[in-house]
Amino acid sequence: MSSCIYCIDNDIIKKLATFQLFDNTLKLFDASYEQVNILETAKYKFENDWIKFEAGKTRKTEDRVINYKQVLSLTKTLANISQADIDQEIFIQLSSINNIDQGEAILTSHAIKLIQKDKSAQIFTGDKRFIKALATVNLPIIQESLNHRLWCLEQLVLRNIEADGFETIRDFIVPVRECDTAIKSVFGSGLKSTSDNSLATLKKYIEECRQEAGNLLNPYK
Repeated sequence: MSSCIYCIDNDIIKKLATFQLFDNTLKLFDASYEQVNILETAKYKFENDWIKFEAGKTRKTEDRVINYKQVLSLTKTLANISQADIDQEIFIQLSSINNIDQGEAILTSHAIKLIQKDKSAQIFTGDKRFIKALATVNLPIIQESLNHRLWCLEQLVLRNIEADGFETIRDFIVPVRECDTAIKSVFGSGLKSTSDNSLATLKKYIEECRQEAGNLLNPYK
């Protein structure tokens, strides 16, 4: 997969960085930082989130565990996608769809533009509402270009577990599992979570996502 370019949304950056799995995940895909594209606005969004947290202006449970230092470092290092880099016609159509926000429309339009240039682009996303909404878009180019191109957070966590072992990944994630509802459920018993129970729950979430995503989700597990 080393030829691929990976278009990664804000949610994936935040959660993989907090789980200490961002670099690990790239290695699993034989990818380098130079092959990762993120939204141009990501650094401003996370800087604003950090300022609010420091000022005590947010009470979200997840904000107490987010590794903002690592997240901000990544957003200042990775290549940016701006509206100038995208297919404007596709962007406009996607922006009109419920549960697809402007950033997701930019990310998707950019990935499609890359694929049209024979790049094997993939999209990593942590937003299942986006995946579900994208699957309903009645644009042939979406289904044709993004067939099996999307990866959800649970798939990426599972790949890490299969590569490095359940206990290793569990011990990374458990202290910060509050940052994601599904992952919190996967490791609901904390450090006492067992491989059988956690993997069954993780695969259940992947299957639920696949049912909503149609052919867009990568067939991995």
